[in-house]
Amino acid sequence: MMVVCLSAWPQAVKPNKIAESYFRQGETAFKKDNPMLAKAYYDSCIFILPTHFQAHFSRAIARENTGYPEGAISDYSVLIHLNPEFTEALWSRAVLHYRLQHYDLARQDLYTLLRLPEEETNAVYFQQRYPDNGVSKVATLKTMKAQIYNYLGMVAKKLTQYDQALEHFDAALYLEPDNADILVNRAQTFETVGNIASAKKDLQTALSVQPDNSLAKYNLARLLEKSASYNELIDTYSSIIQATPAFPEAYAKRGLARMNNGDLKGALSDYDSAILYGSEDPVLWMNRGILQLKSDNPDEAYSDLSKAIGLRPDMENAWMNRGNALMKLKRYEDAVRNYDMAIMYYPDFAMAFYNRGIARYNLQQKVQACNDIKKAINLGMEQAASTLRKMCK
Repeated sequence: MMVVCLSAWPQAVKPNKIAESYFRQGETAFKKDNPMLAKAYYDSCIFILPTHFQAHFSRAIARENTGYPEGAISDYSVLIHLNPEFTEALWSRAVLHYRLQHYDLARQDLYTLLRLPEEETNAVYFQQRYPDNGVSKVATLKTMKAQIYNYLGMVAKKLTQYDQALEHFDAALYLEPDNADILVNRAQTFETVGNIASAKKDLQTALSVQPDNSLAKYNLARLLEKSASYNELIDTYSSIIQATPAFPEAYAKRGLARMNNGDLKGALSDYDSAILYGSEDPVLWMNRGILQLKSDNPDEAYSDLSKAIGLRPDMENAWMNRGNALMKLKRYEDAVRNYDMAIMYYPDFAMAFYNRGIARYNLQQKVQACNDIKKAINLGMEQAASTLRKMCK
């Protein structure tokens, strides 16, 4: 941690001037994209003058930018304690609580903002500040009410209170009917409750007001997947990727469309990119492993599926497909153990029983193999009947 040392105060200089000097040096460091140094200067300012409002606020932002959100909340809380109607601190703390999944606390701050006296709604404040430009946008609480309702809707959705979420999004859109981001949030909630028609309508409206909104394009493409051709889906996801290159879900969706269109090489390339931008998502690793299997690359498949299992051990499909990779490598005993795990996590997994039966047959375990094939048939895998007739005469 970088520390700014305090020297003894010259008798001719008052402590508040020293504090202000440290504060201004902090502001300069922040604008130069050095939030760690900025925080050190703010620390020194606050040490000398604990009631320096702007230093607390600036330090909170610096703490967010240096990966210390709890410290940022502490600074915002100090400001709110000193002034319960400090809109900047209330808004910033609410957003940070939301990001930290403190949904009830976020909602408390958002409701407090809505209850502020009418005269407070014309106070000018900063929405947020970042190192690249200092201040992103100046607004009044009145113009921010749509975003407050938007965040209330997002909080309610996270808490699975979908009717309440829709009410909040409605209120937000009443204030800002052409806000594409809020339209997308309401669309996602409509989709969650099964109202697909309304979800599509909101997404189409979002794209009419903001044609380059990648999230709206992505969600609309997902909803249209059943009726769109693979080439149409590939074109749609390609336009999303062009607008937002670091969008792992779009690469994954295009990869699946390319796979279904017979382009395994293109699909693998897309999953390489998806993993590059979303490396901790076990589903991406599992799906690339399955693609490696389809491309007859069992060693690579085994590696990808092992990564998926390491990230999320309860993925029965990852265990089963790793068993399939081991089958291709003729490691039948290891394959059986992987199918065992798939069945442990999903006891009615017909395909895992069937594949375990094939692996056991290759190990000359005919009785156990036939029992597995019969179990697969009992679980609804009717096509296994022909295998049973051949293997278990």
